[in-house]
Order: sequence, then structure tokens, then C-alpha cells
Amino acid sequence: MNEISVGVITAPGLPEKILEDIMESLKELAGTSIDDGITWQIDYQSDPLASSSEYIDNIFSKAASIKENNSWDVAIAITDLPSISSKKVVLSEFDYNDKISLISMPALGVFRNKNKLKTLLIHHMDVLYDNQETEETEKVQPSFINRISEVESGEDDTYRYVIKSTVSGWFHLVTGMIYLNEPWKEYGNFKTIIGLAFATGTYISIFRTPWELSLDYSLWRFLLLMFIAVFGMVGWLIYTHNLWERTSTKNQPAYRRLYNLTTLLTLTGMTLMNYFVVSVLLTISILLFVPMGLFETWTDVDSDVKWVDYLNLIWFTASLGILAGASGSTVEKEENIRNVTYSYRQWYRYRQLEEEEKKEKEASKADEDEEYAGEKQTHDESEEGE
Repeated sequence: MNEISVGVITAPGLPEKILEDIMESLKELAGTSIDDGITWQIDYQSDPLASSSEYIDNIFSKAASIKENNSWDVAIAITDLPSISSKKVVLSEFDYNDKISLISMPALGVFRNKNKLKTLLIHHMDVLYDNQETEETEKVQPSFINRISEVESGEDDTYRYVIKSTVSGWFHLVTGMIYLNEPWKEYGNFKTIIGLAFATGTYISIFRTPWELSLDYSLWRFLLLMFIAVFGMVGWLIYTHNLWERTSTKNQPAYRRLYNLTTLLTLTGMTLMNYFVVSVLLTISILLFVPMGLFETWTDVDSDVKWVDYLNLIWFTASLGILAGASGSTVEKEENIRNVTYSYRQWYRYRQLEEEEKKEKEASKADEDEEYAGEKQTHDESEEGE
């Protein structure tokens, strides 16, 4: 029975975890789905592959090097980088000549990631194993790939799958990038802000003015105050931790805007969760320690106090508490909050890859110097013998 070795090279972080979860089922499916007469040997290796989307083409040369070092027959790279072609989102790419392919994980979106990735990997293995032409490949595409993507041919027997709908593609891409940021992991990093926001909201609630304002405010004022509080915190986090991707010769406008959008949405989602937690804490605090009679004593409210009056007070104090927490504190571990943004992670990888290249050059130079020293010694010995 023939054996084919497949190497899956995955970006570190969530893509690696998802791959580990599906690895066993992937090995079982390979034989039954592609060719049960073949023994499929599937291995995986973690590697950053490329520093940013601007250098995503480097993934193929890096994957080729890793494939050669491991003596794999086929190599499939999984990156957490977004890939765009003519304003459309790229799902995956193939290089027939080197039997290498690339999957862009963010393009899969948020839902059913494991099943989608498993289906894509089996399909990539099938395509690279059979070395099919583009027309034949379209016929064997899994249903979900055929439904959402179309084939775009490249040069030298290369082609890619791009998502047909621009709107749907960008929605999947942005939500997928936010998901890969893993914002839920860093929620505990906001304990200081939550504590300060809760303390501020509780302190404010003992004064008469917030009660009177909460009764006088209309809905749009409450919404405006909440908007200012949430985006005040988001803006503060971006400013204090330098999370905004600026114009540079190393980035392209489309990817820069994409990184900044996902940073903004990720931090907004985290801040809204903080807002919700502070609101719950203040709800418990105010309902327990603020009797309804105080509304009649401290304000001009009618004797018939409604629950909505309590909710307005909670909403008002929560917004002010979050605003105070944003301006008066910061996250506990700066490195962790930076890790939930693409721009910082890609900068870190750029430095990582730069250091690797430097080490390789130093090792290569050392080998050359050693070889030159050996040749010189041999030459000197031969001259002495003469």
C-alpha cells in the first residue's frame, strides 16, 4: 500500500488549537474520503509563516522549505492572516508545481470553524494528491466551498478560491479576525477597570444630582452618554497602548484599515461586556441599598416610583462609572491587551522572522568562514609539503 505524507503548517494560537481538535478525525476521513488504497501520514507543525498580509506570498516559499526539511509529499499552510484579491476575500490558494496550498482561516468566519477547516483540508489534500486541473477541481469542490466561492486562476499552475459575494466575504473576514483575536481570553485583564468603574458608580449614586438627572434625561441622552462612555474607553485603550496601525511603507492601506477596524470592534465588544458586568453589579448594589422612598425624598418624582426610575439611575451611573474607569485606569498587563490586536501580533511576528533570518545568515556565514578556514589550512599544508 502506498503512503503519502501530508504536512499541515499552522499559525500559532487559535488555528493550532482548532487543528489539534480535528487531527484524529482528519486522519480517519483522509482514507475514506480520498483514496482508501493510500496510507495517509498527517503531521503538523506550528510556524508564524509570514509577518503580515503584505508578505503573505512568502508563505509559499517558507512552506516549501519546511516541506523539504520534513520530507513531506504535500504541504498545507493555515494562516490567521487575511488575504484580499481585487477587493474580494481569498479563501485558499494552490500551487500545483510544489504541491503546496494555503488556507486563510479568517475567511471561514465564526461559525462551524472546525467542520469547515476539516472539509477544506480534505479537499486540499485531494486536489494536491490528484494534481487536478482547475476545471476538474471545480467539480470536486465540497458543497459549502462551491456555494460561496469561485476560482481565480493565477500564474504557473496556481489558482485561488475567492468568496463570490464581496459583502459576505468581508463580513466573514472581519468576524473571523475578531474571533481569532480571542478577546474572551483577556477579559480578566480588565479587573482593575471594572473595579474602579463599579466603585465610581456606587459613589456617584449617593449624591442627589445623579438621581435628578436620571429622571430628567430622555432616551437619546442616555444613549449618547453610553456611547461616549464606551468609545471613550476604547479610544483610551487604543491611545495608551498604541494599538492603532499607522501609515507605513510596510503596510498597505486596505490591510491597515482592516487591522484598525478589527482592533476597534474587538475592543468595543470587550468594553460592552465590561459595561454589562458593571451594570449588573450596580443593579445589585442599588436595589439592595437604595430604598424607593429616597426617590421621593431627594427628587421631585411622583409618589408612584416605577422600576424604570431605578433602571435609569443604574444606566446613568454605569455610564459615568465606565467613563471614569477608562480615564483613570488601564489594563493590568499591557502585553496581553496588545495580543488581541492583529497589528501588534503581526509586528511581533515580523520581529520574530527578522531574528530568525538574522540567525540563519549568521549560521551561514559561520559555515562559510569554517569552510574557508579549512580550505586555507589545506592549501597551506600543501605548500609546506612542496
